Amino acid sequence: MKRLNRPHLRWYLVLFAIFTAIGIFFTFHMYLGDDRHDAFSFRIHALYEMTGAWSAMLLVPFMVVLARRFPFKSGAVAIALGVNVIAMIVYTLAHTTIETIMRSALQPLIGVHEAPNWPLSFLQEGAGDVVYYALIQASVYLLLRYVATRDLETQLAQAQLENLRLQLQPHFLFNSLNAVSSVMYDDPAKADRMLAQISDYMRQILASGGVQEISLDEELAMERMYVDIMKTRLERGLSLDVSVDNDARGTFVPFMLLQPLLENSIRHGMGSSRDALDLAISVTRRDGDVVIDVSDNGLGYEPNGRTGIGITNVRERLDRLYRGRATFAIGKRVEGGTRAVVTLPFQTGTNA
Repeated sequence: MKRLNRPHLRWYLVLFAIFTAIGIFFTFHMYLGDDRHDAFSFRIHALYEMTGAWSAMLLVPFMVVLARRFPFKSGAVAIALGVNVIAMIVYTLAHTTIETIMRSALQPLIGVHEAPNWPLSFLQEGAGDVVYYALIQASVYLLLRYVATRDLETQLAQAQLENLRLQLQPHFLFNSLNAVSSVMYDDPAKADRMLAQISDYMRQILASGGVQEISLDEELAMERMYVDIMKTRLERGLSLDVSVDNDARGTFVPFMLLQPLLENSIRHGMGSSRDALDLAISVTRRDGDVVIDVSDNGLGYEPNGRTGIGITNVRERLDRLYRGRATFAIGKRVEGGTRAVVTLPFQTGTNA
């Protein structure tokens, strides 16, 4: 026997709550409009209104199937309208039958024993069911349209994120290959080392499997590999100091988030006259957020009115992944060099 999964069960519970509330509302509405205000009158109204609401609820899943199968879309409006007219008649017959059976079964609980008058029941319920069917089915169509629109927006956001993620890979690869080509004739051994390091780094990128976020430890391991590549390329002293608070460990961060920040520090911080550059990554926990501080003691960041691909990519990915729950700032340090600070929610799962 097929078991209900949690999302389906949740929706059925929501549906039950909605129609129960509707039944209670009409029970009090009819009771207060009745000349008799006694317990028996209340039980009669409760019986009729609650069975009417619950029997309608049982038919909603079939109405959802119908709305999905015959949507109101260009070129199919007439078909959907015709199908719903027929479905409205079937709904009236089914609803009246179910509620009459339920009422007959529950009447003894309130001391009533009346044989159902089927023709009269259909006539009494028919007019109301036309209105209720139209309201319920219109709500179903609107809900399905909302869900479809939300799914499209989600797919678009994921596609945009994937585009941003993939943008980093050729950007890194082209820069690295240009560096290899500049030394391959003068220093083949150095070019060979760089190719091996780049190959290992790209292998890690491919092994990520297209995820948007990875663990902090994995991200830091990749950035150490990147700094090693840059050491070989520049043949200058590059040091990377990493400190992570214990309560910040275990969090997930955007894939290759720090590579553009380190690249920016090296590009703007090293210059042509410096022989060494100290890089630092500090990760701390602040309430429900993780603060990642990437700094250097170089020449300082000069944006000169134009933001590069890497920094733009960082901003856009944070915005799309966390929808305003993450911040990013970059600028000069007071003591010299550049400092970039990323604040994002602490989370032990991913949005991949």
